[in-house]
Amino acid sequence: MRVNYTLPGLMPMEPAPAEVSRTGDSPFRGRLGIAPAPRWLNWRNLLRLEDVPVNALTIGPPPRPGGFEPSDPLTMRVVWRRMLDRHVEAVGSDPEPSRPDTQAIERMLAVLMRFRDDEDEMIARHLAESEG
Repeated sequence: MRVNYTLPGLMPMEPAPAEVSRTGDSPFRGRLGIAPAPRWLNWRNLLRLEDVPVNALTIGPPPRPGGFEPSDPLTMRVVWRRMLDRHVEAVGSDPEPSRPDTQAIERMLAVLMRFRDDEDEMIARHLAESEG
């Protein structure tokens, strides 16, 4: 996911209007193409001291990505279960079970499966209490 988010206090500044060259300058000034220093900036504007400081209170959240749809808890449970099942199958079919990180992954998957079982029990208990 790629989010383009520009902070309002740090927007790029517009270029200064070009100055008309003076007639009494050196004949080489026009050939060098040196841009004159902007005279419309003072040191406070240059350092942006008068701008509102950018912090969490002055900016809003980033825009949502195009395909993002908030889903209901039932859909999220199904997605989470399928993802966990895919990972359990992938670890179970791993040709190299002796790698050092495999044990940590298996422990974490066991914790997640226990969490899933506890969640199933809570949902079943809640449904039984609400029906009866």
